[in-house]
Amino acid sequence: MKMNPKDIIGPTSILVGVCLVITAAVVGTNGVTATKIAELNQKTADEAKLEVLPEADSFTTETLTTDKGDVEYYVSANGAGYVFKTANKGYGGPVGVMTGISAEGEITGVKVVDCNETPGLGMKSTDASFQDQYKMPVPESGVFEVTKTGEDGKIDAISGATITSKAVTNSVNDAIAAFQQITGGAN
Repeated sequence: MKMNPKDIIGPTSILVGVCLVITAAVVGTNGVTATKIAELNQKTADEAKLEVLPEADSFTTETLTTDKGDVEYYVSANGAGYVFKTANKGYGGPVGVMTGISAEGEITGVKVVDCNETPGLGMKSTDASFQDQYKMPVPESGVFEVTKTGEDGKIDAISGATITSKAVTNSVNDAIAAFQQITGGAN
């Protein structure tokens, strides 16, 4: 059976037209929602900063170059301290952490802000019971260690999620290193 070119051009033109209309709708929707999404993300980040450094009133954003790369951090306008945004590889990808450190060198809060870990295991890193373990003066050694035995001064690993526990702890340790670089090692 011989096809007439008109039999192909008509349906193809309609299909191209439909695709153009759908593409325009998607682009329009993205344009309308992109600003709102950015505002919501900024609000969430601002709330997380105040959660980990509650004595702060507002922040300025800075960047510090460390041996692990650039670290974004926030300086409290009233001198309460700093908030560091760091990430380390967990089981399901990077685990983003915000760490608040007072001007006196005490961890005031830790919040996991980006986590794609295993539900029921690694996601327990977002629980306050895990994150509150870090609330103490920066260790003399400058680093926290993860343990499975509940030793004093160390971070208890989440059962079944040691990789995630280490990712969060390494992120907090990166924040401590950045804090010490900024303050000249003073706690």
